[in-house]
Amino acid sequence: MTKDERLYMTFPNDFHRHPKLRNQPAEVKWAFVEMNGEARIADNDGRFSAEDAEFLWTPEILAALIASHPVRPLVIRDGTDYVIREYSKHQQTKADREALTAKRAEAGRKGGLAKAQASASNGQADGGKQKHSQSQSQSHQTSTHVSESPSLDNRASGATDDQSEPYRSTLASQYGIDVMRIRAHIVDKLGMALEPPDVVNVSIWVLNKIKEPPRAPTKYVLGAITRSPAEVQQYIHESGLV
Repeated sequence: MTKDERLYMTFPNDFHRHPKLRNQPAEVKWAFVEMNGEARIADNDGRFSAEDAEFLWTPEILAALIASHPVRPLVIRDGTDYVIREYSKHQQTKADREALTAKRAEAGRKGGLAKAQASASNGQADGGKQKHSQSQSQSHQTSTHVSESPSLDNRASGATDDQSEPYRSTLASQYGIDVMRIRAHIVDKLGMALEPPDVVNVSIWVLNKIKEPPRAPTKYVLGAITRSPAEVQQYIHESGLV
């Protein structure tokens, strides 16, 4: 099942029984629900300009919300703005969402680094065993066979390249992503030139948004960037990758 990406409001189960709403007319109750919904859609943390509020609801309804309690009304007037009182206690705010995004990005970064380090350690251990086995085999070969094997300089150079780019040689291969192809696509669609580790970070974030891994990870990431460039760009900025 596709993940539901819509925003939601939250109200307590006894919302309809609340003294501030219980005796209000139906249109006032519904206006308060609408106001919370419009606040989530506009991402305004429950603050409406007078022009917007009075365009959406009648002055009588707004006055009823302001008069819903003598001290703690549902809506207050702050200068020229109408503000849902205690909005941050019941609904998600910009600050809440930004903090959650940063937390997830940091967790993803740490998880990616841990996987990369573990894979690199396993690779080095396997490489050591393989080299030991090769050295034993080569000790029984003639000088002609030795001369046909790769030089020590070339093997050392290859090891250095793998260690200098662990994201491309380990984590990227685990997820089956073509780092440089995705990097070029990000440059083309978003105008952002990311470093290979940051490209892997973005790719894993995209892949983690779906429950089942796709058959073609690189193709899926490229498609996600094309379909939702603004969302990907927002993640890059919020994660501090640029």
